[in-house]
Amino acid sequence: MGMSFTDVIMIGWLGTEELAASAATSDFHSLLFYIGAGIISSTSIFIAQARGKNQLGDIVPVVQQGLVVAVVCSIPASMIIYNASFVLSLVGVEQSIVEYSADYAHTLCFAFLPMMLMTVFHHFIAAHDKTRIILIVTIAGLPLNALLNYLLLFGNYGFPELKLAGAGIATSLTASFMLLCLIIYSRLQSVLKTYRIFSSFQFYQPKTFKEIFKVGTPIGISNIGEMGVFLTSTIIIGIFGAETLAAHTIALRLAGLFYAFPLGLSQAATIRCGYLIGQKNLEQLKASIKISITMALFIGFLFLLTIWFFNQEIATLFLPVNENTQSLLLTAAGFLLVLGIIQPFDGLATVVAGILRGMKDTRIPMMLSIGSYWVIGFSSGMLLAFYFGYDGIGIWSGLAIGATVFGITTTSRLLILWQENFRRHL
Repeated sequence: MGMSFTDVIMIGWLGTEELAASAATSDFHSLLFYIGAGIISSTSIFIAQARGKNQLGDIVPVVQQGLVVAVVCSIPASMIIYNASFVLSLVGVEQSIVEYSADYAHTLCFAFLPMMLMTVFHHFIAAHDKTRIILIVTIAGLPLNALLNYLLLFGNYGFPELKLAGAGIATSLTASFMLLCLIIYSRLQSVLKTYRIFSSFQFYQPKTFKEIFKVGTPIGISNIGEMGVFLTSTIIIGIFGAETLAAHTIALRLAGLFYAFPLGLSQAATIRCGYLIGQKNLEQLKASIKISITMALFIGFLFLLTIWFFNQEIATLFLPVNENTQSLLLTAAGFLLVLGIIQPFDGLATVVAGILRGMKDTRIPMMLSIGSYWVIGFSSGMLLAFYFGYDGIGIWSGLAIGATVFGITTTSRLLILWQENFRRHL
């Protein structure tokens, strides 16, 4: 999330059209990535439950097949990303944005595989409660990404001035660096190295491979429902021109930065609930659920207040204040106000979905996600934007409607299971 945030700020120095093109391409990349990452996230459920049952021998096949799944997903996805400009042109995105997006897509596509492989090690390490190293590697990756952007975007210190292509290279190199760090850690850390993940590597273990896809595919589809509708909105808003798309990009990157917090809570809830279900510990399971939801709501309302009172100041972080940017900044501030309203509902829904995933309850949340964000939210946004003429703010209003409905429906699903004392899962 921080890398995307940094990219937006630095690419914004190139100009409005470059910023809009990078947003459309990056969000197209993210749309595919979150599908694959959702599938791979099922590995954390299997690892946590195996630890809860003390069946540690089941963990190695899960990690090995997770790596295979990452490669299988990355090959077609990288090819599609390489041709992102063609997809954007089919949708009807402004031609200048399409032209700028090609160079970025041709280098950004190489980031997909290391990011997917990194996700496998992320879940392997986090499922053993070793999350500090993930934070350290992330913090190390942020300045590296910014430095590479500085050198390759603008051609500083004798490096070639590659502009958007340089941003794609910077992202790919940073992702590879972070992957290497997590691999080294998993081979050196006292607990993790005992698994010997790369020893006697089996490229295809049918049962485990199919289980990862069976549990993970609904999660990937749910990601399309939840995050995919936000990312798809970038492509749709491109129809309204570079200025509106640039304003949308500012709001969406801040949304991504804020989303990292409930997403982290969601992953922790998934691991914790999976572990306690493996132990069949009902009381601790309920306590973890209460704490997770309380923290999600607290963070959501904190972000709501922050955006509500400082939306204009936030918008000016991305672009300078002058006559040419006044209209853009006002549009961005409007999008940010809607984003603030979304925060409590989106945070609640994200964490509750993580809790349900820890129980391997993925199919019904998937249907709730698609129904809330696409059937209700996206269709409402399209209606407001194109039929009633509200353009970008209409799309964002649809996003708010979808987030609200998903927060209510997923919480209702959890309450039903709570009343049944989670009998189907313990």
